[in-house]
Amino acid sequence: MKEKVKLTDKNGTQTVVYIPTLTLSWSRYNYRQVILKPTTDNLLIFLAQAFEEIGGVPKELVIDNLKAFVEKPRKSADDKALLNSKFEEFCKDYGITPMPCMPYRPQTKGKTETQNKIVDQLKNYNGYYSGLSDIHDKLEIINNEDNERSSQATRLPRNFLLEKEKGDLLPLPSKEIRSRYHLKLNEVYVTNESLFQYKYNKYSLPQEYIGKRVGLVVQNKELLIYYNGKIIEKHPITNNKFNIKEEHELYYKKTDKQAVKESNQIILKELENIIYDND
Repeated sequence: MKEKVKLTDKNGTQTVVYIPTLTLSWSRYNYRQVILKPTTDNLLIFLAQAFEEIGGVPKELVIDNLKAFVEKPRKSADDKALLNSKFEEFCKDYGITPMPCMPYRPQTKGKTETQNKIVDQLKNYNGYYSGLSDIHDKLEIINNEDNERSSQATRLPRNFLLEKEKGDLLPLPSKEIRSRYHLKLNEVYVTNESLFQYKYNKYSLPQEYIGKRVGLVVQNKELLIYYNGKIIEKHPITNNKFNIKEEHELYYKKTDKQAVKESNQIILKELENIIYDND
């Protein structure tokens, strides 16, 4: 996992993200995703989505000693790691044999460490991101280009070799099992003011989500907002009637050129006069 990648949007707002990578050993095919926190649940969701993407499950999974998965790492070749109970249950459900690396043995995980350098390309867009969803889009472009290129080890495109490697993967478990590891979202509607409601209070989103339904997850006194399975924003849960982020630029259109300089305090006063349907 590429940790604490600092990315900056066009308004100067910095977001720290984590990029876990699943690399298939033979084809060198990579699946990457943006997450905001490296929790056990988030990483299990990542693995479940990765297996859906590649259409099968590897028989063995070599993992770095992530705290979310490994409570006590191996100290020798004969030693056994103490795994997180949720991760261990996930491996049983998917029929995977987990193989934690030994500390300070980078050669055992060299394939993924090498591929992590690809993630650094995200920094090329610093100062240009329009928001978190744009980070997802840029990573998808970078990842697709990476998988279309030939691996130095195989001299063949990763996409091409993936089709051959699929024959060695285990089938996906039943939908009932897989559903345990997918996001359970509470869907809400984004109003014309680019706001959504949670417990009678309003929270802002970028204007591109107006009129769409987004999914909410409550985690550690925060609202995590998802669209098409990807996290697009987060808000601390408050008792404030309106919770508007400055970078969302929720300004009303004016005829004069000074409109863009209006503060969110003016917006809040105008919004207080709007009557919303709380159903």
